[in-house]
Amino acid sequence: MDFTWIYGEQMSNNKKRIQNCFLLFICLLFVPATNTTLAQVADNLENLEILQIIHTPNAGVLKRGQYQFEFRGYGDSGVNLGISMGLFDRFMFGVAYGGNSVLGYDKPLWNKLPGVLVKYRVIEENQILPALTVGFDMQGRGKWDDIEERYLFKAPGGFFALSRNFISNLGRFGVHGGMNYNSAEGGGDNRRDAFAALDFSLNEQVVLLGEYDFARDDDSFGDTTGKVMSGYLNVGVRFALAQSFVFEFDATDLLGNNINTVGREIKIVYVETFNF
Repeated sequence: MDFTWIYGEQMSNNKKRIQNCFLLFICLLFVPATNTTLAQVADNLENLEILQIIHTPNAGVLKRGQYQFEFRGYGDSGVNLGISMGLFDRFMFGVAYGGNSVLGYDKPLWNKLPGVLVKYRVIEENQILPALTVGFDMQGRGKWDDIEERYLFKAPGGFFALSRNFISNLGRFGVHGGMNYNSAEGGGDNRRDAFAALDFSLNEQVVLLGEYDFARDDDSFGDTTGKVMSGYLNVGVRFALAQSFVFEFDATDLLGNNINTVGREIKIVYVETFNF
């Protein structure tokens, strides 16, 4: 399989190792499952299905009548607020907006436009196939740059995501992967991108998260900083504090592409259901 479109013509040994991991993810997504290994929810709280891992999308969607409020806090006193709703069991949409210096005494620097999210689950996970969702997400992560006209971490744009869930003796874990394309944000590097992710439930309350974004659509940033882009590696831990309430802490850009320190983010999610 040719992955030069992801890495370019020259692939370091580290990138080759990442390629092998990516191939392993693809294989796991299509491992046949039995009825006892299927698990469509993030944990045993059925109304708290994971809708994205950290920054990358997965195949999760809100069910019909569910709505979700989300608060994100990130560097430079940045805040992002979002609301999403499940219109049908397979279809959801949402909108988010925020900015930098929202907290504190400096003048807030608001994002240029609200971020719009649309997701439709084409295939439900079954014994043969992983769940498949297609969608459109224009809410990037981190600070909005008016000069480059882009977020620190670009939005996925149009995407498809595959998710497969398993139950083992150690706990439930999910494998996710997909591709995306964002032609709207600046930076002069609008190419196909790919991502892979894992989530692992330690128990009914705690979920460990990890993801890798190849950042193939972000190479021009490395050109301007003099760094070789290594992709974005993010990890996090998610706590289900109540039946409809989740707190998450994330460590972003562990490979140090943007700055010389690890980013820290928090996310608070509240999910509820109404009948219509």
